[in-house]
Amino acid sequence: MTNFGKEHYFGSMDPKSIFSELRDEIESGELAPGSVLKQESIAERFGVSRQPVRQALDRLLGSGLVVRRPDRSLAVAILSEGEASELTELRAILEVAALEQSVPLLLPSALRKAERLNDGLFAEYDPVGIEELDQQFHLTLYSGCENTRLLRTIATLRRESRRACLHQKRGAQERIDFFEEHAAIVAACVRGDVDAAAQHLRHHLTQTTARLLSMPTKDDLI
Repeated sequence: MTNFGKEHYFGSMDPKSIFSELRDEIESGELAPGSVLKQESIAERFGVSRQPVRQALDRLLGSGLVVRRPDRSLAVAILSEGEASELTELRAILEVAALEQSVPLLLPSALRKAERLNDGLFAEYDPVGIEELDQQFHLTLYSGCENTRLLRTIATLRRESRRACLHQKRGAQERIDFFEEHAAIVAACVRGDVDAAAQHLRHHLTQTTARLLSMPTKDDLI
């Protein structure tokens, strides 16, 4: 039986709830790329029939988080180098635009908050906690941006990169690099140097591609 990380038994769960639960586990890395998703195992886990599970899996398939294998089974998608690069390129365009709009309007309190969040991220053990702190860090730096549609789009794209936070073990070089990249962005914002802040952010997001591509697949974890 496939191991789905958490053990939930929600007999009344509908397809949308099952979809959301599985999507979060895929995006957070709890379900590793390449993991096979079996209807029977998922239905047993949630205490439901196969029908809502089938509908949830169809939504995951449509979202691109799940792929159909040659044997017709479904598995968590493995992000290709091209897909990771495209995601990073698009994020860089949008997030740099948000940061450039935000920096002139950032309050000192927001900059202090960003520094605290980065310190907390460096000390955090839990991968989910790391991802949440990283999300808060970036949104704090973009808080001066008044383009709400841009910020919503950024939030959507950032979901696809959540897995990059999964294997940053405390004290590992990846975590140190992550912290220092964040610190460089904040320092440029404190100086009011928009160009330097944008440059540091582009570099930081470029490293996300490497982190996504270094994600172990299900076979690597066996």
